[in-house]
Amino acid sequence: MKKLSFQLCLLLGLTLLFSSACDDDTGNSPINPVPKEVQNINGFVYQNMRAYYFWEHLIPELDYRREENTFDLFEKCTYRKVDRWSFITDDYQGLKEMLSGVSKSAGYGVRLYYRDHNHSNEVIGFIEYVEPGSPGDIAGLKRGDVIWQIDNTVLDDENYLDLLYRDTYTLTLGTLYADRSISAQLPALNIKTVQLQSNPILEAKVISYEGFKVGYLAYTSFLDEYNKDLEAVFADFKANNVDHLVVDLRYNSGGDVSSAILLSNMIAPANKEGEVLLRTSYNPALSEYLELELGSEFNLDYLAAHTSNLNLERLYVLTTYKTASASEMLIYGLAPHMEVVQIGEKTHGKYYGSITISDPEEKHNWAMQPIVLRAENKDNSIDYNDGLPADIEKQDFDIAFDEHTIYPLGDPREDFLATALQHIVGAIPQAVSAKDMHAQPNVPLNTEAQLVHPLRYDMQYDLPLR
Repeated sequence: MKKLSFQLCLLLGLTLLFSSACDDDTGNSPINPVPKEVQNINGFVYQNMRAYYFWEHLIPELDYRREENTFDLFEKCTYRKVDRWSFITDDYQGLKEMLSGVSKSAGYGVRLYYRDHNHSNEVIGFIEYVEPGSPGDIAGLKRGDVIWQIDNTVLDDENYLDLLYRDTYTLTLGTLYADRSISAQLPALNIKTVQLQSNPILEAKVISYEGFKVGYLAYTSFLDEYNKDLEAVFADFKANNVDHLVVDLRYNSGGDVSSAILLSNMIAPANKEGEVLLRTSYNPALSEYLELELGSEFNLDYLAAHTSNLNLERLYVLTTYKTASASEMLIYGLAPHMEVVQIGEKTHGKYYGSITISDPEEKHNWAMQPIVLRAENKDNSIDYNDGLPADIEKQDFDIAFDEHTIYPLGDPREDFLATALQHIVGAIPQAVSAKDMHAQPNVPLNTEAQLVHPLRYDMQYDLPLR
C-alpha cells in the first residue's frame, strides 16, 4: 500500500480540479477583499475535504474564495459533534516530523490528578515513563515521581497548561502522603526541552513467573520507522518460547495502522491466517472510486503469516483513557480471533483514521490531517460512541495515593503487570472500580492527554492506491 502524503483530488476527480479552482481570476477587489494567496489555500482545503472527508455529506456549501481565515474555513467543514481529531496546520514540515515521532519534548509522560479535590483545585502530575537519553532521563526523573511545582509555582487546573509546556523550566518534585499532604523534594531540577526522536519501544523483556515465560512490551506509539525493531522484539519472544504476552498500551494513543497490523500478525493464532482483521469504510464517492480501481476487497486487511508469530490463544493488554485509535484497533481487531484480556481503564474511543494531505507542488506549507475512514473489525462488534471497557478495572497511579510503591514498567511488582501475571497463573482478581477502592475516589484531570500535540489519538492509514 502507498502512504497518502499528498492531495488526491487531482487524481480522483471527485470534485472540481484543485488547479482549476485555484486558477480562477478572483483576485483582490472591493467586492472580494480576500487575498489571492488565501483563496488558493482555501481552495486546497475545501476541495480536498469535499473529496475525502468521512462526513463529506455534512460539509456546507461555501464560497471558499470569500473566507478570510483558512483555519475558520476548515472548522466549518468539520463535523465536530463526532470528529474531535481532524486538524489543519500551516507547518507541513513540523507535521512530517511529528508523524515520524520527532517533537520538542523533555521525554516523559505525565498523568494529572487533583491532589485533594474536596479542598482545592491544586493539581499534581505523576511521571508515567521516561525515555532513555531524554532531558527528563538526564535530570534523573523516573516513573512514579510526583510533579508539584514548576518555576516555583504550584500546579492547579487553571495554570497547568502554561506550566507543563514551557521550553525551559525548573521542576520541583514532591513527596505525597496518604492524607493528601505534600512536601517538596529539593533541589529542584532544571529541564530544557529538545527536538527528540522517540523510540516507541520503552521496554521489552521476557519474565519468568511461576513456571511461565511471559513476554512484556511497553509500546508508546505505532511508528512504522520502528517496525524492524518491533519485529526483533518478537523474534526474541519466539526464541524464548514465551507462553503469554502482555502488551502495555497505557500511553499509546495511536499511529500508523500498518504497524498495528504487523503487531497483530505476530500475535494472533497461526490458524487465523487469511481471516479479516480490519475493514474500513469511507464516504460514498471515495468508496465508489476505490472499489472501481482496486476491486471489491479494497477495504479489507487480512491476518498474514509472519516468521515471528507467537501463535497465542490469549493476549493481555494494559490500557488507560490515553489508549486510542491504532491501539484500540489492536484490541478490537484481534478480539474475534482470540481471547483479549483488557486490564486498566476504558480506552479513549476513537475508531476513525486520517491521512495527510499536502500540496504536491509545494506552493504552500499548509497540510491537513482529516478523518477519512472508520475502522471496523471482522464482526463489526464495536460501540462507536464509547471506549473499550476493561475486563479488570484499575486506575493508573491510584495506589500512589495510599503510599504504595510505583514500580518501573516491566517490573513484575508493577500494579497493572502484576494483575496480568496473577491472571495468568489462575489467581483471577475481581474487577474493582476506583469508587470501590476509596471512599473519596481520586479524580484524574483527563484533559491533559489532548495537549501534547495534534496527533494525539491519531490513526494514520495507508490508502491502497496503485
